[in-house]
Amino acid sequence: MSVVLISALPAAAAEPASASASRPAAGVVNPKQVYSYDIMVRDLKQLEETYPGLIRLHAIGESEYGRDIWAADLGLGDAYVMLNGSHHAREWITTILIMSMLDHYAQAYVRNETWNGAPVRDLLHRVTFRFVPMVNPDGVTLQQFGLSAFPEEARADLIAMNGGSSNFKRWKANAKGIDLNRQYPADWENINQPGSGPYYMNYRGKEPLAAKEAQAMAEATKETNPEIAVAYHSSGEIVYWHFHTKPEHVARDRAIATRYAGMTGYRLVQPAANPSGGGYTDWFIQSFGRPGLTAELGRPAGETNVPLSEWERIWPRHRDTGWMLAGEAYNLWLARQTAAYASGEIRLTAAQPAHRWPDHRSAKLGTLYPGRYKLLRTKGGWAEIATEAGPRWAWAGRSPSGTFEPLGGIPVRLAPDMAQYLSPLDAAPAPQPLDVPSATALERWNDWIMVVTPQGTRWVKEADLIGD
Repeated sequence: MSVVLISALPAAAAEPASASASRPAAGVVNPKQVYSYDIMVRDLKQLEETYPGLIRLHAIGESEYGRDIWAADLGLGDAYVMLNGSHHAREWITTILIMSMLDHYAQAYVRNETWNGAPVRDLLHRVTFRFVPMVNPDGVTLQQFGLSAFPEEARADLIAMNGGSSNFKRWKANAKGIDLNRQYPADWENINQPGSGPYYMNYRGKEPLAAKEAQAMAEATKETNPEIAVAYHSSGEIVYWHFHTKPEHVARDRAIATRYAGMTGYRLVQPAANPSGGGYTDWFIQSFGRPGLTAELGRPAGETNVPLSEWERIWPRHRDTGWMLAGEAYNLWLARQTAAYASGEIRLTAAQPAHRWPDHRSAKLGTLYPGRYKLLRTKGGWAEIATEAGPRWAWAGRSPSGTFEPLGGIPVRLAPDMAQYLSPLDAAPAPQPLDVPSATALERWNDWIMVVTPQGTRWVKEADLIGD
């Protein structure tokens, strides 16, 4: 029997994305502008549309004035890194950083780029980034556009909270006058200079998590259960990493903060005996017992937003920090996983090192080449497989496993517009599709067909094949 490939059918929402020739070469996000809430929402929706299956949007709550607080998930792994920006209104350059990371990392996945010699596709199959680019959309909107963006009946109160001024460029709080980064239940009672009432900065609120935005962040963090959390702020080029950290965690957390500081050139803030609490990462460190960083991105700007001219200084320092954090998060997550016996087979889709243990840092025992292997055990995205030299561990996050049906080399044709994948578990097609018209179908896995040509191997959807 022979089969002929026809045009790709649309992929279901839960399936990997189909091929797209319209991936934006320069990206979606323009960082060199006053980056408003509306621009962010537009860009988020365009990114989700451009990278379906890889980027997923959801609202984690609403602001005091009803604006959605958006989160964007990037990646397919079980270990989470949670990054947030714009707790403070005038610090919206942090939103630009998060949106640029989201855009850049999605492009890197599609292009099958590497970081430190490892494919970022593999990393994004181990880890998921949960980005919350603008925790305080009301405050950012007030700082950027002033009273015109708010109901007329609220304007007198906003002016009063701003010390009688109608110039809101110094505004840090949410639009109810609560400083969101003093709202978390981490030694909240002893915050330094808490303020006596709603104000443009520093007022901690009547109780922890009184503000809707802080409530949303706390609930989203509990739901996410991240391995590492980072809150970006904007002024000082320093890194906070310690808040009453347990002695057994200090060396671990310091090592991660030191790696981050080494990449950014920022100074680590030394632990204080009586730090003022209430901050997001203060709460995260204390409640989760995991690493939390608070990074101040730019040089001191006084009581206003960091100027956009600082972007050319900020971005090169942070471009790859997410990859480092993802690797650290995965190692933390993997350490809690246990090995389980498995059956069936697994197909490695690319050559990779064989390891003694399910850890990239363990001893390497030669190379495992693409092919089917008997599956022995699994652990956190790793597979122990049987080889002629004995059991070996391989990273298996992009390798299908289960039952494979041999097809015996049935002839097929590859249409020019057909989506071709390096692995059926990928969320984006191969960056360089094969350009030969004919191939042979080697085997079936679920609803995927593995095709082989003199140029290489690809996976295609079975729904795109019909018989003569």
